[in-house]
Amino acid sequence: MRKSRLVTSAFAAAFALLVAFLAAPTAAHASAGVEMHRLYNRYTGEHFYTAAVVERDSLVDAGWTYEGVGWVAPADGDVVYRLYNGYVAGGDHHYTLDTDEYGALVGLGWTPEGEGWHSGGTVVVYRQYNRYATTGTHNYTTDKNENDTLVANGWTEEGIGWYALGEGWSVETPSEPAPEPSQPQQPSQPQQPSEPAQPSEPQGDLVCWIPGKKVWHTRKTCRSLTKSQDKLVWGSIADAKVAGAERVCKNCG
Repeated sequence: MRKSRLVTSAFAAAFALLVAFLAAPTAAHASAGVEMHRLYNRYTGEHFYTAAVVERDSLVDAGWTYEGVGWVAPADGDVVYRLYNGYVAGGDHHYTLDTDEYGALVGLGWTPEGEGWHSGGTVVVYRQYNRYATTGTHNYTTDKNENDTLVANGWTEEGIGWYALGEGWSVETPSEPAPEPSQPQQPSQPQQPSEPAQPSEPQGDLVCWIPGKKVWHTRKTCRSLTKSQDKLVWGSIADAKVAGAERVCKNCG
C-alpha cells in the first residue's frame, strides 16, 4: 500500500513538472513584449514603426527598407497614438503619448490612426525633430548614440518620446543611413498644415486614390475621377497599398 502511494506521488510530481515545462515558453513569450518593426523610405526620408507583421511585409514589398526591431513595447500601458499627414509629398507619420498634441494635430488636418502601441518599462525611446524636413520630420530610437549623432547634425533633441521594455536590434541590409542634415534647405510651408491645397498633378512617385477603392491614379485628371475630386487622398504607392489599393488605374497607365 505504501509503495502504491509513493508511485502515485512520484507520477503526480512528474506530471506537474511536465505541465510547468510546457507552459514556460508561453510565459516567456508574454513577458518578452511586442516587437516594434522599423522601416525606412529612402525616397522621403521617413522612418515608420509598426507591430503588425502584415503591414511590415506590405511596405517591404512596396520598396521600403526593413531595418530591424526599433524597440520592444509592452502589451499594455500608456497609449502611444499614431497620426498621418497626407498633405505632404509621400505622406508622413507622427507618434505621441501626449493627447493634447494628438488633438492639436488632428485639428490641423492630420488623420488620426488610433492606438499605435503602448509605453511602459525602463528603456528610454528618444525623440528628435528635423525642422528642415517635410517628411520624416521625427525620428525615434533607443540608441543614445543615434540620438546624439542626429542632434550634432542639426536635429532638435526633444527628450523622451515614451518608454519600452527592451532595446531593439538591427538587421544587415544595404540600406542608406537615416538622414542627418547639417544645413538642408528649409521648406517654405510648415510640416503641420492647417489645410494646404492639394497638388493639381502628382509629382514624382506621388499618387492619389479614393478610400475603399482598389486602384490608385497617377493623374488627377483621370476621367474616372471626374466626380470624385473631393474624396482624393494623396501619398506614395506604398501608402496607397497600405490603404487597400492593389494596382494602378488602367486609364492612367
